[in-house]
Amino acid sequence: MKIPRVLCLLSAFLVILVVASCRGPVALNGTGGSASGGGATATAVQTATPVKYLVVLVFQNRSFDHLFQKYTPAAGQTIEVAQPGSPGFTQTDASGASFSPFLLSNPFTPDLRHDRNFYLTSWDNGAMDGFVKANGSQSMGYYDSSTPAMSILYDYATNFALADHYFSSILSSAPAQMLYAVSADDNNQPFSTQPAFGPCNSPDPAAFQDTAPNVGDQLSGQNIGWTWFHENYGVCGSYVPQQNAFQYFTSTQNGPHIQDYQVFLQQLSANTLPSVSFVQMNPSHSGHPGSSSITAAINFLDSFVKQVQTSSAWNQMAIVAVWDEGGGWYDHVSPPQIDSQGLGIRVPMLVISPFAKKGVVVHGVMDHTSILKFIQFNWGLPPLNPRNSDPAIGNMTTMFNF
Repeated sequence: MKIPRVLCLLSAFLVILVVASCRGPVALNGTGGSASGGGATATAVQTATPVKYLVVLVFQNRSFDHLFQKYTPAAGQTIEVAQPGSPGFTQTDASGASFSPFLLSNPFTPDLRHDRNFYLTSWDNGAMDGFVKANGSQSMGYYDSSTPAMSILYDYATNFALADHYFSSILSSAPAQMLYAVSADDNNQPFSTQPAFGPCNSPDPAAFQDTAPNVGDQLSGQNIGWTWFHENYGVCGSYVPQQNAFQYFTSTQNGPHIQDYQVFLQQLSANTLPSVSFVQMNPSHSGHPGSSSITAAINFLDSFVKQVQTSSAWNQMAIVAVWDEGGGWYDHVSPPQIDSQGLGIRVPMLVISPFAKKGVVVHGVMDHTSILKFIQFNWGLPPLNPRNSDPAIGNMTTMFNF
């Protein structure tokens, strides 16, 4: 990532000072109103379900088998996890050595390759046997309840709803994954690119100014409040612009609907959250290998949920905790290929809510566009494009008791 030429300082009052070369205009305002996402009071907006507040927590780069291969679901539930005989369970490297899934001893691991070419090699036309060939034996590692904080993640799965056929949207990496979550489209660029707009973006000839409609545009058009909250937004060096989907669109970049995560906490306390919130952590909390341990990510999730549960919004809230892509880690389930770019590697997704089905493992096929579909279903918005309306992809309602 490009090193900033000036420093961004955080004041004692949680107001981030704006330095032109380091970040774009950011309004830190936790009192509601247009500077914080705007829209009618969330509880007053008509919805198709009891969910008045949706919060999407975006973690980074872990496959389903990598985190849940050793999870035991609640009584009466089944789960699709890798086991001997599964596709790709035994793989060989370039020298002919064989490797199968093994328990990782360190919750902090190096980053693995996760570009489009890697995913095409690891997927191997559905054989799911190219992870070691492309990324080495490390890619076969998994965690279990002996890993610090993993038991917390398993407890959330047991007490709320887990999806075991939720896939990333494309055989690629950021920004495409979250572009699908907000617009069901990646501008036909399945490779990682910088956003065309600041803050903190680096020059990139592949950067594009996305003029396609997104769910933020839809929500704003109906006066429904929404915000993308990003930890350390615009603090170059700890903020990753490729992870902020709305920074790519001409209609939403550098606007009032992109805020620092501190604003979410202020609004949560003041009971002024918008109807729809996306929360992206900085690299130290996101679980991204090479930047964060899985323990740090789960502890962030646990702290976040506990804070929300003490708020007045909890009884009308659904938290969707999702991992954006597989990150190079082995998964044995071949993703359905519904078009030329995806689906991608299977990833974990949990719904944490008073309305979630307790301890249920949902098996229906979903991907990041399922988040978009649920928003549109709940707040009465139409689909944006054919991928958005593909009937092969669920809309997450099966995760709830409505």
